[in-house]
Amino acid sequence: MFPSNLSLKTLAAVSLLVTSCYQPKAPVVEEKQPVAFLPSNVATYPAVIEPVTESIRLTGQIEYNPNQVVHYTSLVTGVITRSHVSLGDRVTKGQVLAEMRSTELSELSSQRRVLDSQLAVAQRKLAAAQSMFDDRIASEKDLAEAKSEVEVVRSEIDKIAANLSLYNASSEKGVFQIKAPVSGYVVENNVSEGTQVGSSESGLFTISDLSEVWVTANIYAVDLSFVTKGMKAIIKSKAYPGEFFEGTISDISQVFDPQERVLKARIRMPNKDLKLKPGLTIEAVVTRHSSEMAVGIPANALILHNNENYVLIRKEDNSLEPRKVTPDATDNDRIFFKSGIAAGEHVVVRDQLLLFSQVLDTEK
Repeated sequence: MFPSNLSLKTLAAVSLLVTSCYQPKAPVVEEKQPVAFLPSNVATYPAVIEPVTESIRLTGQIEYNPNQVVHYTSLVTGVITRSHVSLGDRVTKGQVLAEMRSTELSELSSQRRVLDSQLAVAQRKLAAAQSMFDDRIASEKDLAEAKSEVEVVRSEIDKIAANLSLYNASSEKGVFQIKAPVSGYVVENNVSEGTQVGSSESGLFTISDLSEVWVTANIYAVDLSFVTKGMKAIIKSKAYPGEFFEGTISDISQVFDPQERVLKARIRMPNKDLKLKPGLTIEAVVTRHSSEMAVGIPANALILHNNENYVLIRKEDNSLEPRKVTPDATDNDRIFFKSGIAAGEHVVVRDQLLLFSQVLDTEK
């Protein structure tokens, strides 16, 4: 028995509905959008043609300029009763550094007071002799003897004053004041209250004008042919990461240091901001320029990927091109190419690893 026309139509509709429910859908393909890089977010360096350079690093340290250092050494014995300065203090010429009691200097002061009294007596005698000579009572010989006595006493006083000046001290308040012979910074201080001072001891104070310092760099035998007088040097220190100071090698010792077995290179450096402190360990980078020319870029622009070297080039349309390269020469912070990079092309030098990965993902 066959179904009616209505039943057949209903069955066909249900079949069509069921078939449509199980019909496979076409996969949705998400189109990858290219990575957009704003020029302000991409730091680049223009490749330039320049001489191929070679650099080496020399270790060393900051030292005082010996031409601007004064070591104060006491010529007498005594006891420090008071100290007015500390290590690192700025002092001016004539400023009181410390006060000291000394039997030797006390004796000199006592002799000075006695001579002052003798001079006063001798001067009164001279005045009396001059008056009597004018009145024709005293002879010319008596007047000459009175004048001679005054001159002898004055000579002794001048000698005492010279000795006190030699000690760079003056007696005040019953003590002797040690005064700064020059202006500068106290870079060594060996005294404190109660310190016993002997005439044979090392310096009490060392004062240096730190406006100019010396950088002493060590040259090993293998680098003798590389380093020459007059070469520019870049001074770096871990104390100031990211900063560097420029100087020139002014002298190279001709004798090896017997302890370190190195030659000493001297670099005179201005020290305007007083950042170069004596005793500070440094690294001096010296560079030699050759006559050979090549395209140079910063060394940090190089990207190592799958054991191959790449750089990221920013094109004129601000797109980024990963380019495989082969360096021909490498310096301390420079890489040189004879081919592969043209002068004027802009190489990415910041966040290049991240950008390189993003570009590769976009190209997949």
